Amino acid sequence: MKKAEIIVKGEVQRVGYRDAVEKIARKLNIKGCVENLIHYDVKILAESEEESLKRFMEAIKIKKYPIDVESVEVKYQAPTDEFKYFEIKRGDPQEELGKRLDYIINILQGVGEKHDTMQI
Repeated sequence: MKKAEIIVKGEVQRVGYRDAVEKIARKLNIKGCVENLIHYDVKILAESEEESLKRFMEAIKIKKYPIDVESVEVKYQAPTDEFKYFEIKRGDPQEELGKRLDYIINILQGVGEKHDTMQI
Protein backbone atom coordinates (compact mmCIF):
# COMPACT_ATOMS: atom_id res chain seq x y z
CA MET A 1 0.00 0.00 0.00
CA LYS A 2 1.24 3.50 -0.92
CA LYS A 3 -0.01 7.05 -0.49
CA ALA A 4 0.68 9.84 -2.95
CA GLU A 5 0.15 13.57 -2.61
CA ILE A 6 -0.29 14.88 -6.14
CA ILE A 7 -0.36 18.51 -7.29
CA VAL A 8 -1.79 18.97 -10.78
CA LYS A 9 -1.19 22.19 -12.73
CA GLY A 10 -2.76 23.51 -15.90
CA GLU A 11 -6.36 24.13 -16.95
CA VAL A 12 -7.78 21.98 -14.16
CA GLN A 13 -10.28 24.17 -12.33
CA ARG A 14 -13.82 24.93 -13.54
CA VAL A 15 -13.47 22.39 -16.35
CA GLY A 16 -14.78 19.20 -14.72
CA TYR A 17 -11.36 17.84 -13.81
CA ARG A 18 -12.22 16.81 -10.24
CA ASP A 19 -15.21 14.82 -11.53
CA ALA A 20 -12.99 13.07 -14.08
CA VAL A 21 -10.40 12.25 -11.40
CA GLU A 22 -13.10 10.83 -9.13
CA LYS A 23 -14.35 8.50 -11.89
CA ILE A 24 -10.82 7.29 -12.65
CA ALA A 25 -10.10 6.72 -8.95
CA ARG A 26 -13.23 4.68 -8.42
CA LYS A 27 -12.52 2.50 -11.46
CA LEU A 28 -9.01 1.77 -10.16
CA ASN A 29 -10.11 1.27 -6.53
CA ILE A 30 -8.13 4.28 -5.32
CA LYS A 31 -9.07 5.79 -1.97
CA GLY A 32 -8.53 9.46 -1.18
CA CYS A 33 -9.74 12.87 -2.25
CA VAL A 34 -9.36 15.66 -4.78
CA GLU A 35 -9.73 19.37 -4.10
CA ASN A 36 -9.10 22.74 -5.72
CA LEU A 37 -6.25 24.84 -4.36
CA ILE A 38 -6.49 28.62 -4.14
CA HIS A 39 -3.88 29.26 -6.84
CA TYR A 40 -5.67 27.35 -9.69
CA ASP A 41 -4.05 23.96 -9.08
CA VAL A 42 -5.65 20.74 -7.87
CA LYS A 43 -4.45 18.55 -4.99
CA ILE A 44 -5.08 14.82 -4.92
CA LEU A 45 -4.42 12.44 -2.04
CA ALA A 46 -4.47 8.86 -3.27
CA GLU A 47 -3.93 5.54 -1.48
CA SER A 48 -3.74 2.15 -3.15
CA GLU A 49 -1.40 -0.57 -4.28
CA GLU A 50 1.65 0.64 -6.22
CA GLU A 51 0.48 -0.67 -9.62
CA SER A 52 -2.94 0.97 -9.27
CA LEU A 53 -1.32 4.28 -8.30
CA LYS A 54 0.92 4.15 -11.39
CA ARG A 55 -2.09 3.58 -13.64
CA PHE A 56 -3.99 6.35 -11.84
CA MET A 57 -1.18 8.87 -12.29
CA GLU A 58 -1.04 8.17 -16.02
CA ALA A 59 -4.82 8.37 -16.39
CA ILE A 60 -5.13 11.77 -14.66
CA LYS A 61 -2.80 13.44 -17.20
CA ILE A 62 -5.84 14.50 -19.21
CA LYS A 63 -5.42 16.64 -22.32
CA LYS A 64 -8.95 16.65 -23.67
CA TYR A 65 -10.69 20.00 -24.08
CA PRO A 66 -11.47 21.79 -21.86
CA ILE A 67 -9.10 19.97 -19.47
CA ASP A 68 -5.37 20.49 -20.11
CA VAL A 69 -3.01 19.02 -17.52
CA GLU A 70 0.41 20.66 -17.88
CA SER A 71 2.27 18.99 -15.01
CA VAL A 72 1.86 16.46 -12.21
CA GLU A 73 4.06 16.64 -9.10
CA VAL A 74 4.06 13.58 -6.83
CA LYS A 75 5.30 13.15 -3.26
CA TYR A 76 5.01 9.74 -1.65
CA GLN A 77 4.08 9.40 2.00
CA ALA A 78 3.43 6.62 4.46
CA PRO A 79 -0.12 5.31 3.95
CA THR A 80 -2.58 6.33 6.67
CA ASP A 81 -5.66 4.31 5.67
CA GLU A 82 -7.71 7.41 6.56
CA PHE A 83 -9.97 7.15 3.50
CA LYS A 84 -12.82 4.69 3.03
CA TYR A 85 -13.51 5.75 -0.58
CA PHE A 86 -12.56 8.50 -3.05
CA GLU A 87 -14.33 11.83 -2.78
CA ILE A 88 -14.34 15.36 -4.12
CA LYS A 89 -13.73 17.94 -1.40
CA ARG A 90 -15.82 20.93 -2.33
CA GLY A 91 -15.64 24.48 -1.05
CA ASP A 92 -18.45 26.85 -0.17
CA PRO A 93 -21.64 25.65 -1.96
CA GLN A 94 -22.48 29.09 -3.40
CA GLU A 95 -18.95 29.59 -4.68
CA GLU A 96 -18.89 26.10 -6.20
CA LEU A 97 -22.23 26.73 -7.92
CA GLY A 98 -20.96 30.03 -9.32
CA LYS A 99 -17.86 28.32 -10.72
CA ARG A 100 -19.95 25.61 -12.36
CA LEU A 101 -22.27 28.19 -13.91
CA ASP A 102 -19.22 30.05 -15.31
CA TYR A 103 -18.05 26.75 -16.81
CA ILE A 104 -21.43 26.11 -18.43
CA ILE A 105 -21.55 29.65 -19.84
CA ASN A 106 -18.11 29.16 -21.42
CA ILE A 107 -19.22 25.91 -23.03
CA LEU A 108 -22.42 27.48 -24.37
CA GLN A 109 -20.47 30.43 -25.78
CA GLY A 110 -18.18 28.00 -27.61
CA VAL A 111 -21.18 26.17 -29.03
CA GLY A 112 -22.68 29.47 -30.16
CA GLU A 113 -19.44 30.50 -31.88
CA LYS A 114 -19.24 27.18 -33.72
CA HIS A 115 -22.87 27.52 -34.75
CA ASP A 116 -22.19 31.02 -36.12
CA THR A 117 -19.23 29.84 -38.23
CA MET A 118 -21.29 26.96 -39.63
CA GLN A 119 -23.91 29.40 -40.94
CA ILE A 120 -21.45 31.43 -43.01
